[in-house]
Amino acid sequence: MPDCTAYERSVEVGRTKVITEGALMLALFTVLLLISVYVPILSVVGVIFLLLPFFIYSAKYGLGPALMMFVGSVAVTFIIAGPVALPVVFMYGITGVVIGTMVRRKYDNWMIYMAGSLTFLLNIIIQYIATIQLLGLSVVDQLGDLVKQSMNDTSAMLESAPVYTPEQIDAAIQYINDILPALFVVTAFFIVFLLMLINYPIAKRLGIQTKPLNPFRTVRLPRSILWYYLFFMIGALLVKPEEGTLWYDIYINVMFILQACLYIQGLSFVFFFAHRKKWPKAIPVIIAILSIPVIPVLYLIRLLGIIDLGFDLRQRMQKKP
Repeated sequence: MPDCTAYERSVEVGRTKVITEGALMLALFTVLLLISVYVPILSVVGVIFLLLPFFIYSAKYGLGPALMMFVGSVAVTFIIAGPVALPVVFMYGITGVVIGTMVRRKYDNWMIYMAGSLTFLLNIIIQYIATIQLLGLSVVDQLGDLVKQSMNDTSAMLESAPVYTPEQIDAAIQYINDILPALFVVTAFFIVFLLMLINYPIAKRLGIQTKPLNPFRTVRLPRSILWYYLFFMIGALLVKPEEGTLWYDIYINVMFILQACLYIQGLSFVFFFAHRKKWPKAIPVIIAILSIPVIPVLYLIRLLGIIDLGFDLRQRMQKKP
């Protein structure tokens, strides 16, 4: 009988701990949500750490308690920020639960990254479709109207002609609309990579047993990407992609994703080269930042990615004394 009582007490203590920590994680999520929604300057910081409470809690206690916390977070979000903020909690909450649950089950980091990215991507697609169906709004069209209005206002203030004509803006918006599927994929994988990179060390300090993330310089994408890239380039030479055709939609989306992969491969090589030459860590970071606005740098990094995949530059450099 005493043993049974001791067991019941231990179970009760365990339940109390789960509930208490769940309340603490929910409070942390609430603070981060308030920062994300109501503090413009710090909103980016709030969004970056928004999945951390779900990640930590699901990694500690598993899927069941984490889903209960998620339901509580949905209720709290609806109360303090309204239904407009619900897409944020779904996107970051579900992704955090997936990543945390897989960490608890000791999956490889590559599998965790893929699962987290696909979860985030699915959320983006569902929310985009819901926005169009329920509200009749297109994010791309809204962006086009915003750009046109901004350029007209700027031209009026400077008393000069617009830099771009409405036709050029419409063409750019149409291109964005055409590559929207690829943009969704690249955005989801990039954001989850950033979230894992930032939140993993914090979770580890808080007692979560995570496998160490490999340095970015060790990233090696499959060589088959290069063959796919060449295949689609040759395909475009044989059959020209014409706007409005299925081949055009497939071609521009696949090529956008493949070019993004080659850019990542090239950027990884830049970090590898900088590490091997013992350059200051700031140099590859500066190159990465410059590659976004400076198009020639971006093209050069992509070319490095092609050469690295095709000729295995790293292996050749490592063989040299």
